Amino acid sequence: MIKKKNNSYTLIRKNISKLAIIHQTTEISPNRLVALFLKSFSDEEILISKKTKDEYWDWKHDENTAYKYFKKELAVYLKGSQNDPSFLTMQEHFKSNYLTKDYFGENYYFLAGNYYAQEQLLKDFVREGFIAVHPITPAMSPKEVAVRNQKLGKISVKHWIGDITNYDYFSQAPGFMMQNVQQALQYIDLYIINILSEKQLDHELMKLSTNQRLEAKLVPKEAIRTKISKI
Repeated sequence: MIKKKNNSYTLIRKNISKLAIIHQTTEISPNRLVALFLKSFSDEEILISKKTKDEYWDWKHDENTAYKYFKKELAVYLKGSQNDPSFLTMQEHFKSNYLTKDYFGENYYFLAGNYYAQEQLLKDFVREGFIAVHPITPAMSPKEVAVRNQKLGKISVKHWIGDITNYDYFSQAPGFMMQNVQQALQYIDLYIINILSEKQLDHELMKLSTNQRLEAKLVPKEAIRTKISKI
């Protein structure tokens, strides 16, 4: 159970449409996105002062519980919106108008492409090293082969942008490869921070929310069956 001891949860819930649009179109890690989102607020906006017998004290912010709460809210929101025409239109509008902005010289597509290139170089290096150190030999049992292939598969699997840094194999790459990935992530973080501060986006998402509520009201109720009287 997630204990709601600060305003992080209220802020996430109020802005879930914006966070969902950003997450679905940028493919950024949910953990990274919610951390960047909450950093855009001051401590006064997030923390809740709690009065004890002697003094006030603060419920401290816990990014891990905020991340779990965001994933829960995101799943609920997407279940009701993924096939909604207004949401799909907003996604395309967002891609065309916000991911193409040149906040500091490059748009998001260029930055994401650079990140994926650096990530792939690191993955390829670690994967080749793993294969060299752990080759399949005739003496291995089927279970040992399966375990070996499972570990290899974890290196090859596609991650959300930024999640690679949470895996143990990330630190097995040369230092310059890790630095290149981290530098690419810094530019992506900066781009996301700029998007989060877009007031026009807030206005457009407010209209989206209004349209969704209106569409929900206009859905015809299930026809009431006419009761047939027996003669």
